[in-house]
Amino acid sequence: MFILPNYVEHLRIDVRKLRVYNQVLQKANSAQKENVEKLKEKLERVEKERDKLKIENEKLKIEIEKLTKTKNRYQISLFDHGNFKHPDEKERKQKGGQTGHKDTNRERQEDISVYLRKRVFANQCGNCGGELTRVNAIKEKLLLDIVINPQAVRLLLEVERQWCTTCKKEVLAKNPQSLPFTEYGMNIFMMVLFLRFRCLLPLSKVGAVTELLGLCLSESVVNNILVQAKEYLGSYYEKLLTAVRKGEIMYNDETGWMVRGKSAWLWVAANEEVTVYKAAESRGKGIFESIYGNSDAYSMHDGYACYEGITGEEKSLYCWSHILRFSFEETALDPPDSEGVHLREGLVALYRKKQKDPTVSEKEIRDDMDHLLSIISNQQSVKAIHHRLIVQKEGLIKALFLTLDGTNNRSEQELRSMAIMRYTSSGSDTYKGMETTAVLASVVRTQLKKPLAQFSPDMKFHLLTGIKQSSWQYRHRAVTENHPSETPE
Repeated sequence: MFILPNYVEHLRIDVRKLRVYNQVLQKANSAQKENVEKLKEKLERVEKERDKLKIENEKLKIEIEKLTKTKNRYQISLFDHGNFKHPDEKERKQKGGQTGHKDTNRERQEDISVYLRKRVFANQCGNCGGELTRVNAIKEKLLLDIVINPQAVRLLLEVERQWCTTCKKEVLAKNPQSLPFTEYGMNIFMMVLFLRFRCLLPLSKVGAVTELLGLCLSESVVNNILVQAKEYLGSYYEKLLTAVRKGEIMYNDETGWMVRGKSAWLWVAANEEVTVYKAAESRGKGIFESIYGNSDAYSMHDGYACYEGITGEEKSLYCWSHILRFSFEETALDPPDSEGVHLREGLVALYRKKQKDPTVSEKEIRDDMDHLLSIISNQQSVKAIHHRLIVQKEGLIKALFLTLDGTNNRSEQELRSMAIMRYTSSGSDTYKGMETTAVLASVVRTQLKKPLAQFSPDMKFHLLTGIKQSSWQYRHRAVTENHPSETPE
């Protein structure tokens, strides 16, 4: 009878202990669950970091491959004055003028018989002070120098207010050196244009150079001169655009520009006589469509798809410099005896074949191109080169026969000066300023294709033509005479 209560009491004690143990185990279980959750989160973070590292690793592999290709491309001598060379052509060019280059020897081009001559002699020896006698023996030396006149020309023009009895209008004759709405003359305008677009100086440096001539043009004054010049030369710019459209070959390219830190684009259309730049906010094909217009010219370009989209395949010429450079980049890591290297050397030989023998037929070039396209290989480099060759085949072949060197170097040379200006001037402050740069650079770069002696008279003519179109008062034949107070008695 008394055993059962004792047993029940023991059970109660055991239950309390079990409850305590259960609470301890529950707490331990909760702690383990929390550790498991933390480990899961940590594992997820590690997996995400691992995935990121994998992606970064792939990017680095691609970047290393590109850098390796670029390094190998630079190590290989691709060009010799614009012509690709075979690796086995080790001849070195001779010193002096090269075949096909423009003769720049000034002494052969100038007639020194018309030069002013002066005799130089000394009365005393500078070493011992002894007297010297005159002699007939001479030693000639050519001296070329400039005259620096720090006194700028400053005139106060008194314009007579005349009256035309025929058209019943007031006539205000204008001095040929003056321009509307500015006190700065024609020569200053031409000097600013030359310094800006030939010497590629930023606006502040243009003003600094003028200090040597007794002027002090601030950056804002130089900018105003350029804005006015754009207004006067705008009609001539349109004529240049028409002229480049009428040419047989139009060399096209584009480069980046900056407008207050934002990206823009500067397009170029050029030929042997004309260079035209076009300012644009984008690289879309609509920009090239506005440049090409109703032209029937062949477009030589680097392979950017928008060009062929406007001209069509029959009027597209592709640059051999770009296809050969692309082939060297793609095969930079290939073994020397691989199909990719064989294809690359075949392209170089094909290009050089036409350069060495201008009489080679188009059929022969086409057969050689088909032979290169028939090379079968699983190499990625061969597939990439073949893909580009299939797209550009007709344009590459036509480029060899329609252009002098089969490359787009002319447009890239015209863009080089603008790229330098972009770095020295940090682009433009406004899109309107970029348009001003495009218009004036087109005029100046076109004029610089002519002999330098023609620059001043031609620029003066085009400026006056634009001024006369905008202001009829400049169409009068003005006569300038000394003021009565300045006339000697």
